[in-house]
Parts: sequence; C-alpha cells; structure tokens
Amino acid sequence: MNYRELHEAVKNGSIIGAVATNGKKDRFFISDGGSLCRFKPRSNRRGYVVCESDLARYEQFLHPKPPSTAKEKLGKGYRLIEKYKRMAGEASFTNPFIRDCLSLPDFDSWSRDLVEPSSWEKDKKPRPKTLYELQVTTGTQIDGKVISLNRISKKYPREIERFRESIRNRTAGTYITNRWAKFAGYDISLETDLDTETGDFRGFLSLEYAGCGNGYYYLLINDENFIGYDVD
Repeated sequence: MNYRELHEAVKNGSIIGAVATNGKKDRFFISDGGSLCRFKPRSNRRGYVVCESDLARYEQFLHPKPPSTAKEKLGKGYRLIEKYKRMAGEASFTNPFIRDCLSLPDFDSWSRDLVEPSSWEKDKKPRPKTLYELQVTTGTQIDGKVISLNRISKKYPREIERFRESIRNRTAGTYITNRWAKFAGYDISLETDLDTETGDFRGFLSLEYAGCGNGYYYLLINDENFIGYDVD
C-alpha cells in the first residue's frame, strides 16, 4: 500500500489506524485541509501530519510479510535437524550420540517419513519426526542451542585448555565442578568420558540451578561445541 492508497483508505473509513514500528498504535484522520494525519496520544482533536516519508513508520502494516508456506515451515524444522548432523560431522571422535546425529535423514526422506496424529488430534496433519522422535535429544527448549568452548574459556581458560587436551588425547576427567564454579548464573560442570572397549569418547556440560541438581544438559557435538540435549 502506498501513500495515496493509505490516504484514500483513511478517508473512506476502511482504515482507522496502524501499529507503528515502536509497537504503539497510531490513529489516523483527515484534517479539514485534506491532509492525512495521526492523532496525538490521548487526543481526539489534535495531531500530526503524516508525510509520505513517514510511511517507514508503518512498514510492517503496509507491507506485511506473506505467511510461511508449508515448505518453508518444513525447512525451519529440518534446519534444526541438519544443524546436529552438520556439526557432528566436524567431530574428530565418535560415540552413540555422534553416530545418531550422522545418521539423521536428509530433507527429502525426513519430510516423507511422517508421524500420524493421535486420534484426539482431529485438526492435526501428519508431520515429519522431531529430534526427540529420531532419538537424538529428549525434546526440550534447548534443542539446537550451542555453547562453544571459546565462550566458556573466557572465564575458565586453563580448564578449557585441559579439556581440549582431553579431546586430543581421548582421556576421561573432570575439568570444572559445579561445587564451586559459576557460568551464566548457573552452577557449571564439565567432564569427559572414555569407553576403553569401544574407544567412544564423550563430553558433558551441565548448567544447574544453584544447589538444586536440576538444570540444562549439553553434549559435546564436535571438538569446539556443546549442543542442547536435555532439561531436568
């Protein structure tokens, strides 16, 4: 919608206002002189002239984004799954979690492998499987959230250097313990584990509420990053 169309819509009463970029709703009127105007806050008599250059103030109202297509919505879901697969492909080690990530389906097979809605979900349509249903995560709000070693090293540089040595040498150990360490407002613990029989190497990051034993849990997905896995 351009300036002339907005002026005409206000004049014929089909539009009486619009939400501005600041989140507040402006009310429109046509002045006695025929100018497009917006009322002052809490006034029904006085206002300001709206010039053509002011239309950027109502960009979202005048030029709304088209609704996402079904394919775009599928793409958003797949990008989360692709993130796990891509990042796991950068790991120099392996373990059951890494192998599960690497075996995640590509877009075509993922979008065809649908989950039928339950009998009580009458308005639902078949949908692709989630990370939880693909048995990669427990299905929480931290799915896809990444915490890098570089970020942790800003507060614990020596501990992260030892952790990196553990990755290179495939050794088990505890590098930060939540009995004394804090990170982003949580108790933090950082450790690695090695299965001597299979050679599987794993890294664990826990961010727990102080003195609670509950929080957010991440798994090492490659040599430089943890990724969301579980919430307790």
